[in-house]
Amino acid sequence: MRFLRETSVFGKLKRRTLHEIARLVHIRQYSEGEEIFRQGEAGAGFYMIFDGKVTIRSIRDGVELDLAHLDQHSFFGELSLFSEERRTATAIAQEPSTLLGFFQPDLKEIIETKPKIGIEILLSLTGVVVERLQKTNQLLEKAYYKGKQKNA
Repeated sequence: MRFLRETSVFGKLKRRTLHEIARLVHIRQYSEGEEIFRQGEAGAGFYMIFDGKVTIRSIRDGVELDLAHLDQHSFFGELSLFSEERRTATAIAQEPSTLLGFFQPDLKEIIETKPKIGIEILLSLTGVVVERLQKTNQLLEKAYYKGKQKNA
């Protein structure tokens, strides 16, 4: 429970909401170099890093790009809670890692059985998605204007 409170996605939630999440998370162990999920696979949920390190990697046209290097208290794959779209990147454990998974069926169960708690979780997750989208937009703008300056 303390771990969930220390994770930015759930840090501001009420104690009883954290208890519900703790009841539903799935503990997963991964070895160094093991894939957690692969780009192109159907997504089912997201992961929080309890211990270890994970790299998020995209491969397009034979070119590999490390999008993020994550460690304890980081999380990834949250968009798959909202959509059944395919994974846009591969997640790889960079060392022995313990992850907590929170999956779409778990979220749906909370929404159906305890709607107030479900709404609280959805609002928290939505805030994270909005924050990450804003950062992506800033990066795109920066890259665009940097390219414009080079061409001027």
